[in-house]
Amino acid sequence: MTSSDKGAPEGAAAPDPAEGRRRRLASYSVQNMVWSVLAVGAVVLAWWSLTFNPSESQRRAPVVSQTVPYVVQEAPWPVWVPDPGQGWTPTVVSYEPLEQVQTWHVSYVSPDGEYVALHQAADVTDAWLTAVLGSAVPDGQVSLGGPEGQQVWEELTGEVDSNAEHAYLLGPEVTGGSTVVLHGTADQEEFEEILDTVTAQE
Repeated sequence: MTSSDKGAPEGAAAPDPAEGRRRRLASYSVQNMVWSVLAVGAVVLAWWSLTFNPSESQRRAPVVSQTVPYVVQEAPWPVWVPDPGQGWTPTVVSYEPLEQVQTWHVSYVSPDGEYVALHQAADVTDAWLTAVLGSAVPDGQVSLGGPEGQQVWEELTGEVDSNAEHAYLLGPEVTGGSTVVLHGTADQEEFEEILDTVTAQE
């Protein structure tokens, strides 16, 4: 027996070099496929992170105090500024034309999850009132607070769950020349709570 025959069983076929190459190539193909999938996944993740737009509820709430100095400087009447504090989340803060009437608008979600908004402007028109109050109609009068103390407000009632389901209007003779409308879906207790924090700034 020659040295080349040692350790090989009698009758066993010699290993096929071609078969070994095929196995290595198959192994490389699987590895390449895995790396390709990972590379594509990384590209997709990077693209998604650059184009992702968070929903409205995830966006940072506006900071009322950043807008107030500008509004106070520009408005020709004392600006009503609420500061309800913790639990009240600002949703809109703006000073811009509404139905061609320059308007201060700030709105919140209350601790109970209700909508509360304040609109303030001078020389308001019927179109402005409709834009703010929708189809709400007068429903008597009510005594509410504010920066000038207790005042008699006009009370209005709108459609259930509308932005003016409950609304209160105070005329320019009390506010220094502007009309103030407080409205939303909250109950009177929450409206009074936010009014207690309002200051008239000029």
